[in-house]
Amino acid sequence: MQERRLTRSENDKRLAGVCGGLGEYFGIDPILIRIGFVVAGLMGWGLLLYVVMWIVLPKGSPTSGVTPPPGRSAAAAVRIAEERFARGEISAEELHQIRGDLTGGS
Repeated sequence: MQERRLTRSENDKRLAGVCGGLGEYFGIDPILIRIGFVVAGLMGWGLLLYVVMWIVLPKGSPTSGVTPPPGRSAAAAVRIAEERFARGEISAEELHQIRGDLTGGS
């Protein structure tokens, strides 16, 4: 079993990857964590907590491939990609690449 570590995210980061890392570790959407930090920032202690976590948390390693957001399956992500292909927003090659990334195939 692989040991999970709390790290800053390299894949889902807006500023330093703190919220993305927390989201990956706890399996929740990083947007909810970002909203929590904004609310905490308005209360006065959120910015300090974010900066401390930025300093304390080690930088995570970028993962290869694409992982669907927490709470969503790979099948749902493939369905969205197929809908975008049907609308002409992505090419057949891009659709094939997305399917391969999400299902682990080529």
